[in-house]
Amino acid sequence: MTLTRNKRFSHIYVETEVMDHPRTRRILSQFPDAGVIEIDRYESIFNRSGQSYQEQFPSQCLILAAKHGTKLYQGAPVCQDFDNRWFYYTVPAMNCLYNCAYCWLKGMYSGADMVIFVNTEDYLTETEELLGQHPVYLCLAYETDLVPIENMTSLLTDWSAFTAAHEDLSVEIRTKCAARDVWRELPVCDRIIPAFTLSPDEVVSSMERGTPSLEERLQAVRTAVECGFPVRICYDPVFRIPGWKEAYARLVQATAEAVPMERLRDISVGTFRLSAEYMRNMRKRFPDEPVIQYPYVCEHGYYHNREADIREMEDFMVNLLTGYVPRERIFLESRESE
Repeated sequence: MTLTRNKRFSHIYVETEVMDHPRTRRILSQFPDAGVIEIDRYESIFNRSGQSYQEQFPSQCLILAAKHGTKLYQGAPVCQDFDNRWFYYTVPAMNCLYNCAYCWLKGMYSGADMVIFVNTEDYLTETEELLGQHPVYLCLAYETDLVPIENMTSLLTDWSAFTAAHEDLSVEIRTKCAARDVWRELPVCDRIIPAFTLSPDEVVSSMERGTPSLEERLQAVRTAVECGFPVRICYDPVFRIPGWKEAYARLVQATAEAVPMERLRDISVGTFRLSAEYMRNMRKRFPDEPVIQYPYVCEHGYYHNREADIREMEDFMVNLLTGYVPRERIFLESRESE
């Protein structure tokens, strides 16, 4: 079950330009009781100054809009590229239904309202133009989780069909969602990569508010593997919580018991990192959030754990995981130590 079947938006703002767009009509049909407000541009509502994320989140609004200008961007240095030369990401939506304490979106945006860009056809056109120049490895969404909103948007359905038809395109779908029907319904393709973020129960309960439990996510991982997708598991970020070694050892053990590890495409391991600007914003907005107030190191415009701590955490995870998968299938967020 996807989250939007239980989640209801009290108000939906719609740009005049997309009021009659088929995707707009599809989305609105699922929220018959919501107040629909026509607007000129989404910027007049989204991320307004003075808007409180903490106050806004319980009454999160939805905004339907058209994305203009560039739609594909080169991947940032802090993002794992998995050895792909032509690494890009796109933004079909902004903000997320989940409320993770450490999410960088809380430093980027002042409110929790969600924007969905309905003009997917323009994204696909730009992607096709880029494919005319070279292959593309595309992360579909760093600014949202598309899986829990798939039943109302069909964004993944359209992107998956497009990917299956373009042999030089690979897409990553990063998610914490436990929906299993999504993977049963999407076309199976070795270039459509579900990437599941897995965290210990201690992290899920204290930092990943509104997300499915670890057990539920593991069942979704297993479903995606059994359907034939090249699944990626992401232990990212790894947090240095009290008893972190025991917590992450239990996490890897639980993964191995629920998922056929030998059938995974690969595994990503990373630690917490955040731009200095976003960290400043988040520390001001969330003074009582332990994960944000932790004494990270700031270097080259990013906050992160001390280098020695990063090495210890990555080495610990690699030692655990090489009991199940070859070392070459484990990717680290930091530079390789070998």
